[in-house]
Amino acid sequence: MLAWTLAMPLLSVGLRFLEQHRILAMSGSAVAAGAIALLLWAALIYARCVPAAPELPRRIGYFVAFVAAMLALGAGALWLTFWAIVAIYGL
Repeated sequence: MLAWTLAMPLLSVGLRFLEQHRILAMSGSAVAAGAIALLLWAALIYARCVPAAPELPRRIGYFVAFVAAMLALGAGALWLTFWAIVAIYGL
């Protein structure tokens, strides 16, 4: 999950670099592809790392805990992304 969190700033800085050098335009499709890749990666983390539970309430509890943790990590990654862009490119 830490790698997923650190991938957000790296993806953002990489897309900004490609846009700045006119290699790839920062369009909605490029941003959507990055968001879809992060969502698929989160689904893979959930499938591989969250334990299976035979009871439905426990399974729902695991899912809610996973989503809460990913939202907290995503908020932290967004904050880190903002400051990385500011540090590299300025305001």
